[in-house]
Amino acid sequence: MTTALQVFFWASVGLIAYVYFGYPALLFLLSRWRKVQSPLRRDDFEEPTVSLIIAAHNEEQVIAQKLENSLVLDYARDKLEIIVVSDGSTDLTPKIVRDYRDQNVLLVDLPQNVGKACAQNEAVKETSGDILLFTDANVSLQQDAIRRLVRHFQDDAVGCVIGRVTYTNEAETGVSQAEGIYWRYELFLRHKESRIGNLVAGSGPIMAVRHCIFESLDPGISEDFVLPMKAAIKGYRTVYEPEAVSEERLFQVTAQDMLKTRIRTTTLDTRSVFLCRAILNPFRYPLHSWGLISHKILRWKIPYFLIVLFIVNLLLADHPLYRLTMALQMVFYALAVVGYLWQEKGKPPRVLGIPFSFCLVNLAALVGVALFVLGKKAGQWSPIRGS
Repeated sequence: MTTALQVFFWASVGLIAYVYFGYPALLFLLSRWRKVQSPLRRDDFEEPTVSLIIAAHNEEQVIAQKLENSLVLDYARDKLEIIVVSDGSTDLTPKIVRDYRDQNVLLVDLPQNVGKACAQNEAVKETSGDILLFTDANVSLQQDAIRRLVRHFQDDAVGCVIGRVTYTNEAETGVSQAEGIYWRYELFLRHKESRIGNLVAGSGPIMAVRHCIFESLDPGISEDFVLPMKAAIKGYRTVYEPEAVSEERLFQVTAQDMLKTRIRTTTLDTRSVFLCRAILNPFRYPLHSWGLISHKILRWKIPYFLIVLFIVNLLLADHPLYRLTMALQMVFYALAVVGYLWQEKGKPPRVLGIPFSFCLVNLAALVGVALFVLGKKAGQWSPIRGS
């Protein structure tokens, strides 16, 4: 019995270590050996027409700034159309957008909040660009972002290109600090996955896709997750372009707000994988199935393995080694609790922020996956902008 428990314990430790350390290490090694690159310079390449799609729900605080940013992007104005889809906004968002109609900004004003994916479907119906560029209302694109993205479409094998999302913390809190730590780790994975050709997730604030491969989005999915998978299923590659930059300001959101957002995202992402489950076939999509399982699916299961690890560790606590591992777990979770309580005072030190971030992400995964299994909806799209 003890031997079986020890096997369970170390198998759980090994899986957790693989997800957070082993998979990144393998990506790093593979990216040095296998590099899939696009031909970025071709004399006969003519820059395509681009439809910039901005989904907005009650964005009166930021929508004018977003439009001003969009109108000065370094791209031929006759090749760029700007479309704002207001998803049942009850504030001044539609009115503010209408003030820009003389600058050829098109408003799609939906009377009800139908969700981001459905709103984007409605916006796409009004587009004529060769490339669809999805972005969020609360981010600013650097002036050359569109050029940086579309140059990859010189390669006929590229179907989707995502940019780099950066964060600015004018009044950094523990929650925003935790988000920044998590995102830097995520960008490392995306950069290496792009290098070997198995990038499995997009970036909602800056993501371009060929219009010809776009399919109407299911309302219960995450578009920045589904579009790269759909592209891969159709035989196209997704590329990460770190020089195409969007900047997002992190507001002073609470831990509860961030948890709610992550639960919703995990539920949508899990459903997205279910709908695109063909990509999990390792014989047809070996790299993508490996990347998706390692990067996302196993990570969503981490909280369940953490629970198993804790329970098994309790059952083995009569051994000195396992008393030590139990003590380490208790200290880690205690630091996470202190990090959470520290939010009342401001930004916690990193020794508290990392355990807090880890537990927040895994609690969201625990609940999000459970909601999907139980057939519960993820909740309506309502961006959190804080204060």
